[in-house]
Amino acid sequence: MPAVRLSSRAASLAASLAASLALGACGGATDGDRPGDDAATDVSAETRSDTAPPPTDAGSDAGDAAPPDAASPDVAADVAPDASPDAPVAKCITDGTAGTHTFTCAGVRYDVTIPTACATKGACGLVLDVHGATMTAKMEDANTQMRALGQKYGYVVVQPTAPGSAPTTSWTPGADDVKVHDVLVEAIAVLGVDAKRVHMTGFSQGGMMTSRFLCRWAELFASVAPAAGTGCTFVGADAPSKEVPVLYLHGTADVLVAFSQGTAQRNAAVAAWKMTGPTTVASDGAHTRQRWTSAKGTVFEFVQHDYKATSLALQGHCYPGSTDKGGEPGQLFSFACVPPNAFVWGEEVMAFFRAHE
Repeated sequence: MPAVRLSSRAASLAASLAASLALGACGGATDGDRPGDDAATDVSAETRSDTAPPPTDAGSDAGDAAPPDAASPDVAADVAPDASPDAPVAKCITDGTAGTHTFTCAGVRYDVTIPTACATKGACGLVLDVHGATMTAKMEDANTQMRALGQKYGYVVVQPTAPGSAPTTSWTPGADDVKVHDVLVEAIAVLGVDAKRVHMTGFSQGGMMTSRFLCRWAELFASVAPAAGTGCTFVGADAPSKEVPVLYLHGTADVLVAFSQGTAQRNAAVAAWKMTGPTTVASDGAHTRQRWTSAKGTVFEFVQHDYKATSLALQGHCYPGSTDKGGEPGQLFSFACVPPNAFVWGEEVMAFFRAHE
């Protein structure tokens, strides 16, 4: 498939994207952005399900501002109407029924997909799936298919959309980390999630957030799978509190986040956890998957690929196996790698999560 030339507007936004990624790669949380801050509690704006009548902005993109709720934002509601007095109180996740619901909390919009089995029986796993700059939760899911995979395997899927509207959506390291963390913790509590089956993945800026969460809140996760996004040095205070299995993806032809940044984070993890290896898990002419293992049995798996997107602004900054064709409101280009690809990233992520619980 021939490469797509950039319009002047797309070229300008691509430059902004690269600048945002550079900020996210080195950004960190400030002392004021700690768990327990009230970042996610001034919340509440909107809840809806796939089966409910669409909101008044139904034709807008998922990154657009949500309409205000008629109810007071200070009124908290239990997810289950028959919950006991000691049950967790929802400040943001106010609907625990099956389906995809949208909640807006402190300026961040969350698409939360609850499989039928999870709504009726509880104790499901949870996947936090975070998009990159210029994207939305809907665009992220078009590339990972995590909602369908969660339905198939029994995982609640939480997909946030950064403040603003595509294509100007962008995560702010530190402040947005705390907001997303607080809603994640709430979702685990009020949806009855099995706390031993919580995982996180993300692409580009979402991969950077995943790496930062690994460093800062490792105790929350059974495993993580960042793609094309570094952000954990594994040194001193910027090191995970425990070893967590990691599946990391990076394109060798990535022009937005250099491949060398991915290998640097891999090498830092291998050194910090005194890992041995690598052993080759899979390989062909266009990709290699290698595994390092610590004395505790923790693995760091590194997948490098030579695939490229159709856009010259992205090249190797793409999702292998994605069928995303683009076309969502505000979407600049498809982030799918041009086929054929040897694997589907979303499926590999889910398989890794299921294997490390």
